[in-house]
Amino acid sequence: MMRRLLCGLAAAVLLGTGLSTAPAAADPPHNPGGPCIQPNQHQSLESVYFYEDVVQELDRIEQSSHGLVTVDSAGQSGQGRELLYATVGTGDTVFWIQGRIHGNERLGTQSALAILRWLTSGHPDATLIRENLTVIVIPMYNPDGAEFLTASGLRGIRGSVTPNFNLDLNRDWGPEPAPGFGSQGPFAQPESRAWWALFAETLPNYALDYHHVGEAHVVQGTDDLTQLQIGHRPIAISAFTDEQWQTNRAMVMVVKEAVESLGVITPTLYGPAQNPAFHIPNAVISTMLLGDSAPPGEQVPDHRVNGALFFEFRSVGQKSSGLLVETHVRPTKALLTAVADGSLADVDISGFDDIPFPQAVPCGT
Repeated sequence: MMRRLLCGLAAAVLLGTGLSTAPAAADPPHNPGGPCIQPNQHQSLESVYFYEDVVQELDRIEQSSHGLVTVDSAGQSGQGRELLYATVGTGDTVFWIQGRIHGNERLGTQSALAILRWLTSGHPDATLIRENLTVIVIPMYNPDGAEFLTASGLRGIRGSVTPNFNLDLNRDWGPEPAPGFGSQGPFAQPESRAWWALFAETLPNYALDYHHVGEAHVVQGTDDLTQLQIGHRPIAISAFTDEQWQTNRAMVMVVKEAVESLGVITPTLYGPAQNPAFHIPNAVISTMLLGDSAPPGEQVPDHRVNGALFFEFRSVGQKSSGLLVETHVRPTKALLTAVADGSLADVDISGFDDIPFPQAVPCGT
């Protein structure tokens, strides 16, 4: 599969790889709400993975894994790129990890690939996970959005490219159409239909979705910058089953402990979910939790995931990317291990209500 893709990559990739940027400027002065990207501040993208990088890295991982990893395509994007995913492990419990559903949220790709590489290692936890779980890793859910060349000369937009331009793929799984595209959806995009078909085929038990957040936030009531919001719920609490809500809170506690072990980042819960009315039923993991939607002509599976979280990281440039990738990777390892060894069911959630929410603040200037 991957050898065929590599041979055809030069013809398949619609945009070139040579993206020239000026060296990153020094960080601007900032208060506890910063730093922030300034209008005249160049960002180096040397460490950012684009589509051709993902194709090549997935091939390298598959070839060096001695059969532990298989790479396949779920279908094609609107512009004809293969929608690539990797599978590792042989367990009955399926854990779905996706990154870059928003094409301009770049670090999800590196993080997903880092997890995949670790899962092929000889680490005892990686071995345990492979034996007890099947892990599906999607490094670049939205390759067209990731590759789109903007008017400013940078690659990456949030949404799709064709047939619907800049449709938010994380609002396209139904039951409601994506905002602004009511006549087209839900499941208006070929990417959405292809990834849903993989979901219906594999019926994951757990899911994790990597995102970025652009605004500056501090821990509510403090001046402490937070760079991770744990997306504890994409839907109303009342829409969860009791078992799902228990599981999601346990997953949050595992993530919190793992992130705090880094010693430099204070995690919070997801800010908008502080509003009890917060409910996004047409996001991908929302549909997985609700089990209520399918593309036209398809049957809704009688299946709901046990639990699903999303991570919202704040990134301000290449200087912080290494730490933020590790801030994705460490809690993901912890979650996979807790599911694989069964300890997730015994996690103490009594401290969940004490986890703070974030507060948006002005950027440093």
